[in-house]
Amino acid sequence: MTVVLIFLAVVVSTSMWWLSHQRLGAKPWLESGLDSLDQGSHKVSLPKAKVGLLVILAVVGMLFTLFFSSHFMRQEIEDWRQIPLPSIIWINGILLLGASIYLQSALVTARRQASQVQVVGGENPVPVDVRNDGNNNDSVRPLLINACVLTVAFLIGQVITWYEVAGNGFYLSSNPSSTFFYVLTGLHGLHIIGGLAVLFHTTALTRSDTQLHKIVTRVDVCALYWHFLFFIWCVMIFVMLGWTYDPFIELCQRVFL
Repeated sequence: MTVVLIFLAVVVSTSMWWLSHQRLGAKPWLESGLDSLDQGSHKVSLPKAKVGLLVILAVVGMLFTLFFSSHFMRQEIEDWRQIPLPSIIWINGILLLGASIYLQSALVTARRQASQVQVVGGENPVPVDVRNDGNNNDSVRPLLINACVLTVAFLIGQVITWYEVAGNGFYLSSNPSSTFFYVLTGLHGLHIIGGLAVLFHTTALTRSDTQLHKIVTRVDVCALYWHFLFFIWCVMIFVMLGWTYDPFIELCQRVFL
């Protein structure tokens, strides 16, 4: 239960920290005057897509927290049998981490390209829309493709994990531990598939005549989503391996305290 509370605290604190850096409480009519409202200076810098994603991540985080709490409470009953997890779960974790790193690299690259937008005009400079001329997205596209490949490989690895666990005689209804394993990994996989659809579309946009700032926003959303899912994956593996039991917590306290 301690780990669940820590996990929930991390999700909430990260969300609050991120929101505090987005100027959601800004009052542009006080900062720039009423005249600025007619010039469009009242627009909040936070994209709507990131606001929506933050809401989704909060809901998903709460959902997994409830499952983790149920896992802890259910394992205290005598009929609980911890299932052995195959070693491929570590490979799957590395694949998901690699996809997250590639997306972060794509975000950094896309932002660097967007910062090169030329500004024209005198007193009221206006940024010129940069569109794909065959070169702007060449450095971003391979990074997104690599992230897609690693994510698909992660899903394939998850299916292989299911087959190995089932081959050892642990099925969905075999015991409560195996039930939680299939439910948690399946739920995580569904979120991966949903994000993968958006990532595929974002990768396809790099080959089209799309404004660069729109690609930056999409890559930013995908990177944040993948970072969150990798964090969920790590916590989920720790929970299913039983590393959050009292003996492990006691060992950590002896080592680090």
